[in-house]
Amino acid sequence: MIRFSLALLLGLAVTVAACASAAENIPADVDVAVHMQDYKVILSVPTMKAGTVKFGIKNEGSMEHSFELIRTDLPFDKLPTTADAKANEDGLVKQVKSIAVGKVSVVTADLAAGKYVVICNVAGHYQLGMRAALTVN
Repeated sequence: MIRFSLALLLGLAVTVAACASAAENIPADVDVAVHMQDYKVILSVPTMKAGTVKFGIKNEGSMEHSFELIRTDLPFDKLPTTADAKANEDGLVKQVKSIAVGKVSVVTADLAAGKYVVICNVAGHYQLGMRAALTVN
């Protein structure tokens, strides 16, 4: 009986593991891979040519994150913040309001030459370091 229960438990564990959703991967054809980690944003490239840019954004953190692409002349770590602990979104170009843990979103933006910042604007995340500079030439 113990051997049967152990086999049943093992079979159940294998079934649950197979049904769990696997983490998604950023497609290979994106121009910029954006890795959203808990309190860090890592871009695959810091500069781009002007034109149509395809972003692949992956939430590699342990909580929900968002993606905001903002055009600004301010330094990437000096955006003003609001009373609700979010960065001001003046100059917002593209946004994905919610990216679940392990999920990937892909967005395309037509970018003119200038300075941009990529942030997570979940309350407090920008101030905790979820920001990266992007220059478009």
